[in-house]
Amino acid sequence: MRVGTPVSLEALTASIREDLEGVEHEIRRMLAVEQAPVRDLMEHIGRFSGKRLRPALTLLAGRMFGELTPAHRTVGAIVEIIHMATLVHDDILDESRMRRRVETVNERVGNETAVLLGDYLFATAFKEAAALEDRFPSRYLAEVVGVVCRGEILQIHHRHDFELSEATYFRIIEDKTAALYAAALRCGAYLSGAPEEQREALARFGMKMGSAFQVVDDILDLVGDEDRVGKSLGTDLEKEKMTLPLLRLLRRLPQTGRERLRREITEGEAEHVRETLLPLLQEHGAIDSARETARELVQAAFAELTIVPDTPERTLLRQSAEYVLARDR
Repeated sequence: MRVGTPVSLEALTASIREDLEGVEHEIRRMLAVEQAPVRDLMEHIGRFSGKRLRPALTLLAGRMFGELTPAHRTVGAIVEIIHMATLVHDDILDESRMRRRVETVNERVGNETAVLLGDYLFATAFKEAAALEDRFPSRYLAEVVGVVCRGEILQIHHRHDFELSEATYFRIIEDKTAALYAAALRCGAYLSGAPEEQREALARFGMKMGSAFQVVDDILDLVGDEDRVGKSLGTDLEKEKMTLPLLRLLRRLPQTGRERLRREITEGEAEHVRETLLPLLQEHGAIDSARETARELVQAAFAELTIVPDTPERTLLRQSAEYVLARDR
């Protein structure tokens, strides 16, 4: 299987548009709050509304094995609310100012309220999951939230670690990003009665697709256009997170160059360091190398689809991975 021409997100979700609207209805229901201060913040984070890619994966996995049920829409909404909570907390950790071209919660109301809002979103997701008739999604999604938090802790622990191994880097992004992609797919397939072998194949597909998503995100943080991406860039440099392009660059520089780069990252202003890095990243092929790794992850994800039913949904899952690879925001 080879990577093809990516399609738009609208085309990817056209066949499940009505069910995605059902997910949106569920999200609004779950986040409805009477108290004005909290309601205002819920309306604000509603402006972060992005691709809804994770709920779409839940629905596509479910449709692959049968008709979608209200539980699919509910679980899709829960997965998205968990994702929203991680974004709120990520923005605090990164001291980000913008997301989806609007102020982050921490920029708008401060860290204290933003932390509590993220916690409130997690609590809401757990409450809704606990109300499901089937206990598997609630137990499994609670476990996944722990995995995501573990990944964030591991990343914080390895800030300033210029000797970070690529194995540890991939462990971090699998935990903090890819695990939720895997969960979205596994839950969707489970709710439709998919055989365990095929559920696990879809989960592995999600892990590889989600890892590719994070590699591309790390590339964009260094070379993306802030107006295009729609969020604060350069935060990885500012927090001295060693992402794949930086690791590849460090490995390719001579010793004196590595030491100079370390000083630049440690002592310099993030925006200035980012400008200094751009020609180095291009000259030493670090961006191209990271993009190639993202492509390899997507190719490996395609291979996981060989044992699931050959349906239109399988084609759309493949195209969703291609979309992740080609995105510029």
